[in-house]
Amino acid sequence: MRERAIDRSASLVVLVCALTLVGGYALKARCTALQWDGQQYAQLCYNDIQPLYGQRGVEDRVFPYIDGRLVDGELKGGAIEYPVLTGLFMWATGLLVSDWGTYLLISAILLAPFGLLVAYLLARMSGARAFLWSAAPAMVLYAFHNWDLLVVAAAVAGFWLWSRGRSRGAAALFGVGAAVKMFPIFFLGPLVLERWHTRGWRDALKCGAVGIGTWALINLPFVLIDRTGWWTTYEFHRLRTADFNSIWIWGLRSGESLRDALAGAGSLAFDAARLNLLTSGLTAASFLVALGVGWWRARREGTYPVVQVCGALLVAFMLWNKVHSPQYALWLLPFFVLIGIHWFWWVAYSIADLAVYIGIFRWFYDFSVSQNAATMTAAKWTLVWGVRARGLLLLLLFVAFLMAKKVRVERSAETQTTVVSQGSPSVIDAGDRGPVRG
Repeated sequence: MRERAIDRSASLVVLVCALTLVGGYALKARCTALQWDGQQYAQLCYNDIQPLYGQRGVEDRVFPYIDGRLVDGELKGGAIEYPVLTGLFMWATGLLVSDWGTYLLISAILLAPFGLLVAYLLARMSGARAFLWSAAPAMVLYAFHNWDLLVVAAAVAGFWLWSRGRSRGAAALFGVGAAVKMFPIFFLGPLVLERWHTRGWRDALKCGAVGIGTWALINLPFVLIDRTGWWTTYEFHRLRTADFNSIWIWGLRSGESLRDALAGAGSLAFDAARLNLLTSGLTAASFLVALGVGWWRARREGTYPVVQVCGALLVAFMLWNKVHSPQYALWLLPFFVLIGIHWFWWVAYSIADLAVYIGIFRWFYDFSVSQNAATMTAAKWTLVWGVRARGLLLLLLFVAFLMAKKVRVERSAETQTTVVSQGSPSVIDAGDRGPVRG
């Protein structure tokens, strides 16, 4: 009976996700009929998929990474700013089409099953909380903005295997995810520390080796064929300065200094070397805090809080990174589902993210018309305060995730689990299939 209820709930979650994905495609497809003279921003339908079809050699069916180079800061000859599995997906999809409108359509058709898979797995793990994924405004805005449904599916599938007691399988999927977009590699840290706490350092090292080895094996052919072409992806990001979605442009500046920031007059935001040093330092320090708090909780409560620490690592990366692309919101959504924090956080983040989305693209439209980036328009004001609000929420979520006692993940009967109730640990049979706390 319980299994039927879970199946019904999962089916409804997947159905709602399908409807949301249709809405997401309807939004982005508006750009297929527009002149890209600023209207792609005015209509809020801008996506990366259409322009990168031509700009990254997909239209010409150039195989990615091999012979790719960075020329005057521009990616040329098949170079792509994303890790190899994303580049291969872009290239393979391009073989099926001959124009960018169809490329968006086929990309959406191929990406949609990954979004539905995420919905199904989250529903199996967390029940009705999975609607926080399926019905999220961010799904409409970003499902087909870029290729991030691929990496979210890999990460969530990794947590699914972890919930079944298959930590090495989870590590392998995190390695696969890192070959799509890099962030799942961070999740190996909490996974390894959990294994160390429960099984000892040898088992922990094996688990970490599986994840890193999976990533390395996927990348190895590209490294052997053309190491420079493969490395161009990472060199491009090393040389990038802050983007207009990040706190480094808006978060630390008053309205009076925005003109200087946009002009790049000695601004930290436009000094890649100094910015790399600062963002790397802040991210590393945040990671050490998160992993350390996780270890302290493991010693105190009897189980390492894997999901909570993974969530904290992700929000720290999103907060401090010099590039904060809009679709990163998709990365965060599964943690609102899996971690038992109040739904208020999801609402607040969705509002801030929507403000950033509307603000950035309407401001780009204003600039396309006036060619004046310094004027404080309504769109720019919305962007500035949206970025600041989102940054504050990420900082607070770092703490909220780390301190969360409840994880809305049902573990398999084979997995022994520690349940924490009001700070007192006790070991139960996870076959009870109640919400795991810890």
